Amino acid sequence: MTLRSFLVLTCLLLGFGLQAQTRTIHVETPGTLSSYIGSEEKDLITSLTLTGDLNGTDILFIRTKLPLLGILDLEKATIVSGGEAYYGDITTIDDQIGDYTFYNCYRLTSITLPDSINLIGSRAFYYCLSLTSVNIPNGVTAIGSRAFSYCSALRSLTIPNSVTSIGDYAFCYCSGLTSFSIPDSVTSIGTYAFLACDKLTSITIPQGVTSIKDCVFWYCSGLTSVTLPNSITSIGASAFAGCSRITSITLPGGLTSIGSGAFYNCSALTSITIPNSVTSIGRGAFAHCSGLTSFIIPDGITSIDDVTFESCSGLTSITIPNSVTSIGDRAFMGCRGFTSFTIPNSITSMGSRAFEYCSGLISFTIPDGLTSIADNALAGCNGLKEIHNNNATPQIVGINALLAIDTTNCILFVPKGSGPAYQAAEGWSSFTTILEEDITSNPQIQSDKIQIYTEAEAIVVEGAEAGQPIQVYTESGTLVQTTQATESSIRIAVPRGQVYLIKAAGKTFKIAL
Repeated sequence: MTLRSFLVLTCLLLGFGLQAQTRTIHVETPGTLSSYIGSEEKDLITSLTLTGDLNGTDILFIRTKLPLLGILDLEKATIVSGGEAYYGDITTIDDQIGDYTFYNCYRLTSITLPDSINLIGSRAFYYCLSLTSVNIPNGVTAIGSRAFSYCSALRSLTIPNSVTSIGDYAFCYCSGLTSFSIPDSVTSIGTYAFLACDKLTSITIPQGVTSIKDCVFWYCSGLTSVTLPNSITSIGASAFAGCSRITSITLPGGLTSIGSGAFYNCSALTSITIPNSVTSIGRGAFAHCSGLTSFIIPDGITSIDDVTFESCSGLTSITIPNSVTSIGDRAFMGCRGFTSFTIPNSITSMGSRAFEYCSGLISFTIPDGLTSIADNALAGCNGLKEIHNNNATPQIVGINALLAIDTTNCILFVPKGSGPAYQAAEGWSSFTTILEEDITSNPQIQSDKIQIYTEAEAIVVEGAEAGQPIQVYTESGTLVQTTQATESSIRIAVPRGQVYLIKAAGKTFKIAL
């Protein structure tokens, strides 16, 4: 029915004083529903209760011949196979609300389903824009793909313990949904299942689910609480992207992979701990998480992918283990909170724009294994006062790699004996002040009686006399620890992935952990 026809019909009802009708009908023979309703009456029915057996012919009549129907009660009815196709070439199947059964029935406000059904098919209620109430009977085992997509008037829905799977896009764009409980029986939740359910505030994933698939909660911007079970081993691409009100989330200990963009633009996220079991963090996984202040990358990670921490503007510290060998394009672009950054010695490649617009950086350390500085790698880092380059051979400097760095006032520190090479090298020669310093990539330093080396998560100092003060600083000069030698060997625990200055026995030593 067109909007014009609907308005004409409404005017006629008002003009002639005709009353909307509520009917209860028992259908003796499947396919005969139309015989119980007169041609004039069908345009007046707003509420209909049916019992008996219904097939495709009856569903077709409900879909196409009752223009004002808003309330449909099928609780005591039974869906049986056969009859005409009610949508395309689809007809009914015993005890199923099949594919497209109430597709685009935008006038329906409430429906009570038969107790006997065991499945809700694909797009069964797709685009039922006015639907505010629907029951799912206890015998239902699966909810098909897009089953309730765009049911924007739905406020809450109870899923029975019989349901084991929720299909792809099943509840996407149910923008009015505020309450949703997933029963323990569910073992599979499809991709995009709750896409843009922006009024949903909390969700608990049951123990039987092993993976959070791609885009499941994409742009659920009202979500503040998520509980994940220990059974989860993977979080898919964009799974929580745009969930801008989540402040913290606890990841299960058995998690092995975090997909691309998994927490993209979770701007309120301030705390997240990545378990050591994680071996893969995808592209842009934490990009635009502007509330994050610190992050520890687990030892199983071998690369920081492209855009992983782009625009994490609140990030002030990050621990990178020696297992990491590469930093991708734009990995830390726009991380304005860093004041110092030391790239671990394990890094052998760094992508373009990796630290572009990290405007808070004052000190930056480049490892000796890095042979080139990619295009725009440090462009826009206009706050830099010192660059410590540990490579004795000047690296190839890419296009605009050092753009906007004040090379007049930023000091370039290079290994002892390599100053002339840097003064003549393209890209580095623009630095007014190039100073040589003692740099060691050797994990062991020895001077007179003092011996310093790294061991696991610590710096070990041997040979200091009892009572001698030992101080540990970051490379930028921040005091980390002060202690005293009590024995011939003392072990000082510090975070990995940094270069440290150790003051002992009147001397200063520099070592990377």
